[in-house]
Amino acid sequence: MLEIGADPVTFRPVESFAFSQCVCVLFERVPVLTDVERALERWTVAGKSKASEGDDGWAVSGTGLIVALPDGSYALVDLVGRAWPDDAAVASAPGLGAAFRAGMFGPGTTAGALKRATEQSWAWPEGTAAARSHGGFVRLRMGYGRPAGAPADYHGGTDPIYELALLTEISRSLVGMKGALGFFVPAGEALRSREQIEAAMGRKAGQGPPPIDMWSNIRAIALLQEEGERWLLIDLVGMGQLGLPDQEAIFADGKEQPDAVQGLLRNACMHVLSGRPIPAGSTSDDGAGRRWTASFATGVVAPKRDVVRWLPEQGPRPSEALLQKLTPR
Repeated sequence: MLEIGADPVTFRPVESFAFSQCVCVLFERVPVLTDVERALERWTVAGKSKASEGDDGWAVSGTGLIVALPDGSYALVDLVGRAWPDDAAVASAPGLGAAFRAGMFGPGTTAGALKRATEQSWAWPEGTAAARSHGGFVRLRMGYGRPAGAPADYHGGTDPIYELALLTEISRSLVGMKGALGFFVPAGEALRSREQIEAAMGRKAGQGPPPIDMWSNIRAIALLQEEGERWLLIDLVGMGQLGLPDQEAIFADGKEQPDAVQGLLRNACMHVLSGRPIPAGSTSDDGAGRRWTASFATGVVAPKRDVVRWLPEQGPRPSEALLQKLTPR
């Protein structure tokens, strides 16, 4: 339940709110509420949230605070005294599965997000050990009142970059707390350090592009050996938080330069972020001067989502049959 106001007289169930974005701060063990409230002293705490009832109530809301924001929205900052729910079998249980589908861990977040982030923590190598040692987390969600008759997939919000930036800014007050291990963006499967968050958010607004590298992750995965080649994938996950497609590239090992491919995907993300879509059949050169062709596809690696897929023009390309084999059913 949400308890709004200095002298609360009414209550609203957390389920009546739609959450448009979610970020987390991982802790060795979950902090006490008074310490969190003290850390958020520069923010306007408008009320408190009570833990939701039931065995899986923690997935909907733990005990926490409601931070009032200038645009009339709220950030719900709640405490979860257990590890992130990464096990797919556990997450498929009715109560927890419903919480995932309702966006209680962030719209688009799926079970296994932290495990995948831990395995692909290239931007912060120490993040692997940090995540594996966590025993609780503080969850920050941007919330909006759900209008009557709103569809099940309604999440509210119209400016995802503003929302993610605001939640990340609030998180700056928490990542320095005793026992804090790092910053985790579930839908972007991204682990970041306190120093990285400080550097990204320390830039003045309007100076340079938004820090989407804080909210998304580059992953490198060996797929399989077939057609005389060992096929690799580099993808970028997390653009769905901004209402945009993720990017992936598939190529033969030793035939392309991974760093250049990574740059291609980042540049493609900034291109679509500027409001310019990438039509199927478009071409672009990577940093090594190698040309790639874009198409639309279902991402090869979890989470299942739509992607812009890039294939090399000058090197070996996977056959259509191989791409079908790789595509999840």
